Parts: sequence; structure tokens; C-alpha cells
Amino acid sequence: ASLVRPLMSETYKLSQKEFLAISALEGADRYAHLLKRAADWEMFWGLHNESGWVVAGDDKNNKLFPIWPHPDYAVACATGPWSGNTPTSIGLQQFLDHWLPGMASDGILVAVFPTPTMQGVAVGPETFLEDLSLEMAKYE
Repeated sequence: ASLVRPLMSETYKLSQKEFLAISALEGADRYAHLLKRAADWEMFWGLHNESGWVVAGDDKNNKLFPIWPHPDYAVACATGPWSGNTPTSIGLQQFLDHWLPGMASDGILVAVFPTPTMQGVAVGPETFLEDLSLEMAKYE
């Protein structure tokens, strides 16, 4: 099956200065940034290849699905074991309606905004949904 590659124009402009500043933030601040961007742009980015989506593991044997607010952040993490993966968009509504319930039933955590040097913030799908819903309410 061929994978449809998203156009990078689907997302906001990200300057190198902003990329570096946001990437350097602590995990909680990157988490808040992703929630704001997701509520505003209504999409996330994951890493994907012909075998499927990238899923990570942690030292507690948790499965984690990494997401980013912009494809450039995902590209920066597509190194080492993740090299050869392409940033692919996931619509916000699809993520809320299908992905989070599936992740909850499969015991997969959301790895919010990992960087090449820092782990993402790992949260359960229910917690992520609550936090995102609170952020989305600000945009209504």
C-alpha cells in the first residue's frame, strides 16, 4: 500500500529560532505548547514508514506513541532506530475519536513532544484527552 505523504504546507511556519527555543523547553512546557498548537491547527504529527507508525518503549516496558506539533520536530527525532521514518499528519478529530480510545484499550501511552535529547512527557490517553479538551475549550 502506498503511503500518502502530507504536504508540509498543511501546518504553520516554523522558524529556526522558534524551533530551537521550543525544543529547549522543559517537558511540561513542550507539552503545553503541543496542546496549544494542536487546538489551533487541529493536527498532530507522528513518524511513519511502510511497516506502520513508530512506537517507542521505556524502561518500565510501557509502549509509547510519540507525537509532535510540527513535522520539523518529528524529522529531528527521525535518527538512529527511527531513521527512515517520515513525519505524517494525524487529524485532531481522528486522534480523539479513534486513536486515543484504541491506545487506552491497548495500554499505550502518549509520548508528547520528545526531542532528540529529551524524552517526551508520557501520559495516559485519558489524561491527554482531558488536557487537550481543556485547551480546545479556549478556542471555541
